[in-house]
Amino acid sequence: MNDDKYSRSVHLLCPTCGADQFEHDDEEDGTVKCTSCEREMTRDELVRENEENIQVNVDEVKSEVKKDLEKSIKDIFKKSKHFTIK
Repeated sequence: MNDDKYSRSVHLLCPTCGADQFEHDDEEDGTVKCTSCEREMTRDELVRENEENIQVNVDEVKSEVKKDLEKSIKDIFKKSKHFTIK
């Protein structure tokens, strides 16, 4: 299975203005700042605020993996002389 096929890049959006550009510092507190409205939040808060968008992407990947696995299993059994698929 090609793992790159299931790779996604999810753009996180500012919960205040909807922008997707953030400044961040390299400090341990993980604070990010929206470059549009200048709202500051932690990275964890930003992820929580984008949970629905993240979940949509996770569900899409799950669906693709399931579909590909089903196809792979069917292909394996089609090649077998000891099993028949109806």
